[in-house]
Amino acid sequence: MPIDVRAAHAVPEDPAFTVDQLTPEDFAAITAFLDARLDELVADGHAGAAMALAMALDPKLDILRGSFQWEADYPSEPVPDNWLSERRFAWEQLAIVLWSGWHDVEGYDTVRWTVPASRKKQSAARVTRAAE
Repeated sequence: MPIDVRAAHAVPEDPAFTVDQLTPEDFAAITAFLDARLDELVADGHAGAAMALAMALDPKLDILRGSFQWEADYPSEPVPDNWLSERRFAWEQLAIVLWSGWHDVEGYDTVRWTVPASRKKQSAARVTRAAE
């Protein structure tokens, strides 16, 4: 029987939460949560499903890991816009999967694990100039 993905609840989006606000701590927390859920799947006899899910999400995790590592290696440099776009897309995909499967599980962070807005927040000076 095919799974009807249209039946899944929509992932919360937070327009005030922008991609440049994601932190390495957010990444560490969401991956720890994912690892615990995968371990539960294995313990419940669903090792194949856990492996498939891990393999499907691994490219997204690699993008996020690399993005945060670059930021750690070059703290005085702004994160390039293309990296922020890749980070947003990877985070969004990860958030959608976790929301779909585990949004009601203890430990799920409903505040930080939302879909971030696509644009960086503008500085107050830039917003003021744009309004003039």
